[in-house]
Amino acid sequence: MLIMTTIDDLPPEGIPYITDKIIDVGAKNVHIINALTKKGRMEYIVLVDFEEKYFDDISNLLALEFGTIGMKIFKHEHKKFPYELIEKKVLININNSSLESIVKIKYLFSDDEKLISLKAEYEDLKLLAKKLNQKGFDISFSKLKTIIEAKAYITPIDSKSILISL
Repeated sequence: MLIMTTIDDLPPEGIPYITDKIIDVGAKNVHIINALTKKGRMEYIVLVDFEEKYFDDISNLLALEFGTIGMKIFKHEHKKFPYELIEKKVLININNSSLESIVKIKYLFSDDEKLISLKAEYEDLKLLAKKLNQKGFDISFSKLKTIIEAKAYITPIDSKSILISL
């Protein structure tokens, strides 16, 4: 299910706290979008995705925290693609030094098992970027992500490691 509501009288500092509470009571995803309404008023559009069994808990929490007097409820289908999360040993050779780290890669497939896309996991990339920076190698997070994902595309899925030379 999906609930949509709006708020126009909450300071932005409270939003992360409330978002965490919504996740804690069962939401899969919470999206809060800035919006401009009639007469130039600022508001937030809140979208909460959840399983129907959490409806009462989530709607009651939204009413409590946002003071909302109504919500739009959408029943929807969710298309989930098959995926596989595979740990890869990433070996980086840079300026006659080498560094090794484990990075999980999420491989996303079509229903007929063709690779659609892949994505390196954020926390693993963050740890590797910090390791590189601590060794004195200035490489941006986004560049590291791009390089690892590009190499993962051309490395066979069943390979245990990804080799990178910078």
